[in-house]
Amino acid sequence: MDTSLHIALCDSDPGDRRQMERLLGRESDKRIGTTGGFYIDTFGGVEAIVNSPILYDAYFLDSTDPVCDSYGIAKAVRDKGILSPIVYCISTIDYRQSGDMLPNCVFMNKPIKVAELSLVLDEIITQKKENYIPTIELRNQYETFYLEAKNILYFVGNGYTVDVHMTDGSIRQATAFMDSLWRDLYSFPTFQLVSPTVIVNTSYIAGIGLTSLTMRDSSRHSVKAKYRGLIKAKYDKYAKKQS
Repeated sequence: MDTSLHIALCDSDPGDRRQMERLLGRESDKRIGTTGGFYIDTFGGVEAIVNSPILYDAYFLDSTDPVCDSYGIAKAVRDKGILSPIVYCISTIDYRQSGDMLPNCVFMNKPIKVAELSLVLDEIITQKKENYIPTIELRNQYETFYLEAKNILYFVGNGYTVDVHMTDGSIRQATAFMDSLWRDLYSFPTFQLVSPTVIVNTSYIAGIGLTSLTMRDSSRHSVKAKYRGLIKAKYDKYAKKQS
């Protein structure tokens, strides 16, 4: 699997920030042919980093802003439900002394030592491998969001938009064409196109007829004859595992 990392960097000191960007860039170059490189986004404060639509694999922080220091940023990230590793790069504030220790945090003293940084990045990559769950990236005009295949019943296309029907009964809306969405779903074998406007998760098919199928939410969808054999094969392989 590709374990390239998306890294958020927030450092109040411009010189230290440029140095960390260089160090991470060199570490990325070392790994580009094996585990994958790094994508680094730099932020100036809590609002930008917390409201970013990207779910980062790691957060490197040394904000000395009295309004919101590194701990404040880390707390805001955790409050959002993000459990990615947080690396405190310690200069003037030693966050080891914080009374409220947040989970999955690492501490590195400045100046950053190359060997120590390399070990920390190796651990972050290992953690990503161990916790990796493939997700489907979708977006609309307001946000980018990530969904697990097991939480999706089916997709219904409406021209430029797609309604994503979830197993909990909710409906999320994404901006996408059905043909491009279908290409994006090739790596998720439980999904199958049943008509030009509908893609179903075959794990949640309740029954298959000659010209239609029924999903577990009781919705019925017409099935093009050319897709019926594929749908039946996937239903036999995946849906029965759920029963």
